[in-house]
Amino acid sequence: MTHHQSSNPPGGSSERPAGPDIDRILLAAVKLSSVDLRQAGTLDDGERQRAASFRSELQRDRFLAGRIALRRHAATAAGVGAGALQADYVCRECTRDDHVHGTPRYRAGPSGPTVLASLSRAEDWCLLAATTDEQVLGVGVDLEASTAAGFDGFGAVALSEREREYLQRAEPALRPGVQTLLWTRKEAVLKALGRGLAVVDPSDVDVVGPVPLLPGHLKAAAGPLVAAVPLVGGQEGGHLWLVGAVEPDSVGLPDSFTAAVAVLLKPHS
Repeated sequence: MTHHQSSNPPGGSSERPAGPDIDRILLAAVKLSSVDLRQAGTLDDGERQRAASFRSELQRDRFLAGRIALRRHAATAAGVGAGALQADYVCRECTRDDHVHGTPRYRAGPSGPTVLASLSRAEDWCLLAATTDEQVLGVGVDLEASTAAGFDGFGAVALSEREREYLQRAEPALRPGVQTLLWTRKEAVLKALGRGLAVVDPSDVDVVGPVPLLPGHLKAAAGPLVAAVPLVGGQEGGHLWLVGAVEPDSVGLPDSFTAAVAVLLKPHS
């Protein structure tokens, strides 16, 4: 299981609070066009039906490639063959219970472990995360082109007030990259919680500090602005968060990408 620290965003601190090791999460990147689509037979019927619903051949192939890669990744985490897994996705945003959309989860047979997983696609690449650690409540990853969220006006609609203050502290030339880093952290945190932007306003999600702040999910912590660091541990409401950037070269991604991982762990007993 691998994860390497990333470089700090502008103004960040190099200190890391004590906390669990991120190595409990298995991370990897896969080039979608390199995936053998003939392995689609290892997928569940519902996954193949979803793929068939895409009108674009490119979208269909990338969906299949991502699902094949994620299943193989989850199987590695569980120590079983990909065909031994059954998709058991969970969606908290709707009542459609098809087990193949929402937050990725796999069952490794009646007596095998449950695998929590996450997938993010960008261009011809995907970033994967998987774990069988029973202390993990949720894991999320997000992958974006390095300046995907670097456009003008992004901060006004997608950043919290505290994040906008943080962004203003960065040098102007670095702000597009900082915006994208903040966006990947938001997406990773929401995926770890099993929530989506369809029901959560991104400006309500604050990821500047070591503990993500979300109304209705985590109580806002009092105190001064805490600069984001590459990988930090923080506790809020008894739950422990690990949120950080993923160095592209640590998982074999091109340097033109920005990526983040978020892990939500059970409260300390």
